[in-house]
Amino acid sequence: MAGAAAEVDGHFGVILPLRAQISRRRLLASLAVLPPAAAGLAVFGCADSGDEGPDAGGTLRTGTTLPLSFGLDPHVEVGTGLAIFPRVYGYLLHVDPRDESLLLDHAASVEQPDETTIIVHLREDARFHEGSPAAGRAVTSSDAAASILRFRDNALAVSKTWHTTMLSRLETPDPQTLIVRTNRPYVYSLAALGGISGGAILPVESIEERYDFAQRGGGSGPYIARETEPRGTTRIARNAAYFRAPLPYLGEMSWTVFADDGGKLEAFARGEVDVIVNRDRVEAEETAALHADVEVAEERSLAWLSLGLRVDRPPFGDPRVREALDLALDRATLIRQLVAGDARTLGPMNAHLADGYWSPPDEEVAAAQSAALAPSERRARARTLLEEAGTAGALVAIQTPDVAQLRDVASAVRDQLGRVGLAAEVQVLPPLEWFVNFRSGRFESTLLSHPPYESPDLPARLYHSAGVYGDGNTFGFFDAEVDALVERSWGEADRAARRETLLAAQRLMLESRVMLQLFTGRGYTSARGYVRGRRPELPGSLAQYNHEQWIDDAARRGARREGDN
Repeated sequence: MAGAAAEVDGHFGVILPLRAQISRRRLLASLAVLPPAAAGLAVFGCADSGDEGPDAGGTLRTGTTLPLSFGLDPHVEVGTGLAIFPRVYGYLLHVDPRDESLLLDHAASVEQPDETTIIVHLREDARFHEGSPAAGRAVTSSDAAASILRFRDNALAVSKTWHTTMLSRLETPDPQTLIVRTNRPYVYSLAALGGISGGAILPVESIEERYDFAQRGGGSGPYIARETEPRGTTRIARNAAYFRAPLPYLGEMSWTVFADDGGKLEAFARGEVDVIVNRDRVEAEETAALHADVEVAEERSLAWLSLGLRVDRPPFGDPRVREALDLALDRATLIRQLVAGDARTLGPMNAHLADGYWSPPDEEVAAAQSAALAPSERRARARTLLEEAGTAGALVAIQTPDVAQLRDVASAVRDQLGRVGLAAEVQVLPPLEWFVNFRSGRFESTLLSHPPYESPDLPARLYHSAGVYGDGNTFGFFDAEVDALVERSWGEADRAARRETLLAAQRLMLESRVMLQLFTGRGYTSARGYVRGRRPELPGSLAQYNHEQWIDDAARRGARREGDN
């Protein structure tokens, strides 16, 4: 492809609001977001770990109950593989969701000569792993271009709005230069190029030969895939030829999928795994009591739950009915009942993203949701609105995917709507059927589990008349002022100006009540104290690109002796 150009057609992709295979921990927890770091250009993976003298080698073993869904194919995997494949594949770059600073990986430099052109210069020392059709070959612009197009054209790939609506053309004038052209100025283009799924670079030969990426990997990252068992143990081993030597420090990493939380906790107690993904805060507290050196990292979720309404049809075409539902939802009770109080309410954008930079102030969201009213006052006002609208006692259908945690949420919402006189009915559907209905707008109301968005782009697009798919709003919502504000934000490189634009849009979104936001939660991960360099402050997918972990052998031996005693 060197010297050639890859044309991009205008078809639209699919954004899947629910990753159905993912547990509540995954639905409600991505990694913690701390205050923004200094803006600017950085090279990722070279930060000081804060520990003296990392021990080379050793195996870091993680236990979880979430299986891999598609294995190690980065373009389609949505399960535990999301924690694994970013260590196997290389990327051009990443964008830090805290402050939108640029973090380089296989890119040596990035230029933006105009608002619709990005020029990426690749470094020459990144090479593909042994065992793949491109073993030992340098990563080139043709590989990057072919990978972008594979992701765009993969029917199973999700979160590819940029690839299908903004990407215009890819050019590869030489092996180290990739030129990306977009249809319009779009400030999220770099984030799309470095996305955890769409940004992974695969060898062009492997793409053409339909290589089995799910089982064998085949990238240019710091680790090489050795064994892939979606419901067993998946292992990756240190890539001795990685261009950022001495990284990675670990000789191997493994993930073991347990049938239940009990098996996972027993393995942790016996010292068979070093890190576990906790089900919730209660389990994290139990885990901390197992060993004196256990360290628990709290993770503020970038995902959240909402109730989506079809606002172009009765009964939700009447704003009084939507307001009545909003009043009927006692979010504090939902949080207490469903997640033991370990969550928070939110507006159209998650307040955990960039430490709340993109979100309206909490008091503004609370006022829009009438949070200051006592539950009895809220219910009384809701009944009055329903009577005025002539919908008192109406039957309301709530669709939900057949996922245990979501069924619980839908049932709790149904009970609260019943207290204001609505005969709510929960319709539990197979995940694929649910998605088809959601995609085509065949619902009255539907429970949504939003994935952990790392920019304000897709949360805003949910309210745009074109929707996240580019072919119409899923909820039948149209507001010219919202559209204008969202579209203005796409071209605002000035972050502060974009924030003001999106805050203005969110005030209108709150008034529209197209989606009634429920809550966002926290997740927890427990590790033995001899696991060093974890860097739990890294938000979202950035934690998957941290290659600084290492095992303190002396501390591990001491922990074993203590356990024997």
